Amino acid sequence: MDGKKLLKEFLDCLDEDEHTDTYAEKRRGYECLDQAASIFCRETRILHTEVDITTVENEQEYDLPPDFIDLYMKNRQGRFFTKFYNGSNYSWPLRTTYEKIFKTNITDSKDIPSRFCITDKLIKEDLIQGAADADGPDSQGQCILQDDTMLFTTTNKVYPRDVIHNETDKSDGYVLSVTDAIHLVAALFDGTDDDWTIADTFTIQPAAEKQLVLDQPSKTAGYVITVPYICMPSPVFSYYGFWRFPPQVCKAIAAGAASIFKIPKREFKESDEIGGLFAAEITRVRREIAQARLQGLQGTHYRERY
Repeated sequence: MDGKKLLKEFLDCLDEDEHTDTYAEKRRGYECLDQAASIFCRETRILHTEVDITTVENEQEYDLPPDFIDLYMKNRQGRFFTKFYNGSNYSWPLRTTYEKIFKTNITDSKDIPSRFCITDKLIKEDLIQGAADADGPDSQGQCILQDDTMLFTTTNKVYPRDVIHNETDKSDGYVLSVTDAIHLVAALFDGTDDDWTIADTFTIQPAAEKQLVLDQPSKTAGYVITVPYICMPSPVFSYYGFWRFPPQVCKAIAAGAASIFKIPKREFKESDEIGGLFAAEITRVRREIAQARLQGLQGTHYRERY
């Protein structure tokens, strides 16, 4: 379901005909939809992806993408694991706690980790600032920012959902996707034109991140840690954005978004009534996922432990 239809479903739950600046503004509607969708994914664990992390010599901490919710795969003993490849062989480091790694305090580096943990990133990222090198007109709520001096995929790392400000246009919004090193797609709101004009200055606030911490620093650079994880859905803040959820799920998420919207307005009774559909859909999807896993495990025999 695309952003235009999602916004309409959200307004229907509020019994509103259209978004307005006085009650249900477009930006707030999209923010509530995104929040509800992220809650849905966290509670049901329905979406997953993976990221490859390349080791750096003497590095122990590695950033995870901002859409990270939790690890995805467990072994037979119910412990989360990742995949580690040293160029010739695979191994499967197991998750432990940050407290154990901190207390053990091993500073000697090694080639193949046996344990890791997931923790909050303690150091705040620096703001990313620059200026548009080309016009990026609005197209159904999306606009392209180009800055030839940036490296959005490496040095000036940017992710979807990072907050972005057009300082010249006085608009604010979110990064939707990163096209390449010098281009990204954004959704802007509440400014003069909500787009990019050449020389418009911008500021990007990187989203909060989690980190993967190895039990010891990496001895060798260039090895690969593959992390399968439960992820948030793609951000939808424009008519062009969309989710690959079934219509029933999208309608429930719209109800959840309306429930979230009403809480700050102290409309608690209405929030509870609308939120019932959202909660029921979470329960239904959880049940279906659990049943599918049980059916998949029936008759399965493991030839080796992992």
